[in-house]
Amino acid sequence: MPRRIRRWSVLAVPAVTVCAAGAWAATVPNPVVVAPEAKPPHAAAAARAGAEARTAAVRWAGRRAAHRHARLAARTTRREAARRRAQTAIRAATSRAGRPYSMGATGPHAFDCSGLTQWSMRRAGVELPRTSFAQAGTGMPVRRSRIRAGDLVFFSTAGAGASHVGIATSRSSVVSATSHGVMRHAIDDAYWGSHYVAARRVATAR
Repeated sequence: MPRRIRRWSVLAVPAVTVCAAGAWAATVPNPVVVAPEAKPPHAAAAARAGAEARTAAVRWAGRRAAHRHARLAARTTRREAARRRAQTAIRAATSRAGRPYSMGATGPHAFDCSGLTQWSMRRAGVELPRTSFAQAGTGMPVRRSRIRAGDLVFFSTAGAGASHVGIATSRSSVVSATSHGVMRHAIDDAYWGSHYVAARRVATAR
């Protein structure tokens, strides 16, 4: 006679299996999602502040460079304007070469020394006083070694002080209305060099 299987034994197997499955499930850890590491709030603020500071530094450097470039360009423009004035005055004075000297004459056919410088500088847009003594107080003083074309050069040929004036055509020569007429002559030769008084720069940019 076949052996009868008790009902409660058959049912016990699934029960054990379920329990075992339940026990296994209980031992598996829940999956953990790892989030990207977040920077502390103060670190993020510091990073933003650093970036802003670098940006500001770059902008400041750019503005400084632009201002420097503008200043250099303006300085170059002023120097060029001064050079053009000086050359205009020199051309005006040398165009009168050979004209006679006449006390108190202001051109255009005869001149005294300060009359020639006044007339020539006026052609360059520079107004000068009438006498050589008054002209010696205008513009900016220039050292003898720094004389350049367009400067006024003063000599003491008729008593002490700036009694004679001419316009420098170079570092070593001037054009002036002498007693022999309007002519170009040296600044530092035996005669004129011993009577040199001063130099002034009046053909400057405005």
